[in-house]
Amino acid sequence: NHLRDWAGRGIAALKREQELREKLGEDAPQISAASLHPWVWSGAKSLWGSHHFRSAVEDAAKKVNAETQNKVGRRDVSETSLFRESFSLDEAAPSKPRLRRMPPDGSDTYKSMQRGAMALAEGIYAGIRNPFNHEDPIDIQEQVALEYLAALSVLARWVDESTVEHAS
Repeated sequence: NHLRDWAGRGIAALKREQELREKLGEDAPQISAASLHPWVWSGAKSLWGSHHFRSAVEDAAKKVNAETQNKVGRRDVSETSLFRESFSLDEAAPSKPRLRRMPPDGSDTYKSMQRGAMALAEGIYAGIRNPFNHEDPIDIQEQVALEYLAALSVLARWVDESTVEHAS
């Protein structure tokens, strides 16, 4: 009877905690790594499962880079340079196709979307990927790694959904 009373109190406390979270706005949405863009998660999942978070992020960044190279048919540039050239506002040139997030109509929206993709890619590769090559190889926290994967997922989605413009 004593144990039943304690169990009942525990259940009631858990229900109150859940109700408080829902009513006070602490019931924040959750993000699942498996729901990120497939390029990102397929690059990260094997290392993620063994809690090698830094390596998982590195492999996801390599995968996004490789898929972007595949999409534009280029192996002569990678990472920051690849994205800068691919999302350039310049017209496509021979052996330098462009990724277009929307039809190039010259509007401020078009220019902003292209610049945003370049800036995000530069931020990811300069601020996340490159420091991994120059720091002690210590692992990172799971939450930090998940946030990095989320940033990579946005970039991967933009690349994947872009059309390729070839020189005419």
